[in-house]
Amino acid sequence: MRNSLWNQFTKVPRCLILFLVVSLPGCGGPEDTRPVRNSVSGVVTYQGNPVEDAIVVFRPVGSEGQTANGRTDAAGAFQMGTFEGTDGVVPGEYSVMISKLEATDTSQALPEDDPNYDPNPKVEAPPKNLLPEKYAKADTSGLTASVPEGEEVTDLKFELND
Repeated sequence: MRNSLWNQFTKVPRCLILFLVVSLPGCGGPEDTRPVRNSVSGVVTYQGNPVEDAIVVFRPVGSEGQTANGRTDAAGAFQMGTFEGTDGVVPGEYSVMISKLEATDTSQALPEDDPNYDPNPKVEAPPKNLLPEKYAKADTSGLTASVPEGEEVTDLKFELND
């Protein structure tokens, strides 16, 4: 009887282990079906000085690739992201657009019961671009980037001038 009990006891863990091994591949959540992306980074300067808080946008040339964007830090350095944060850029050829918008005070809408509420508020002008306007458009920037398949691109330099 003791041998029979031992056999039943050892069968349970084996079944449990088999179940865990079979079910583990599904525990990681849904598979990422988005295109492969390569790490892309670089530096933006304007008249030789680093540009902080510039927006860098990669727009695909043709049907390959997907729009990506990044923001420069105090040293003018940026990292690009396509779907989230700095997740990289889909390989392909890109036109590059760079702009730095003037910081503006954001007005807060007042509730209708506020004595200062204006039902016809004045339209605020869009923020001013602090870099030459030509760099804000893919057609006129003259800036390009190539992201080869399977390679990191860490040395992009966009030197802007008037």
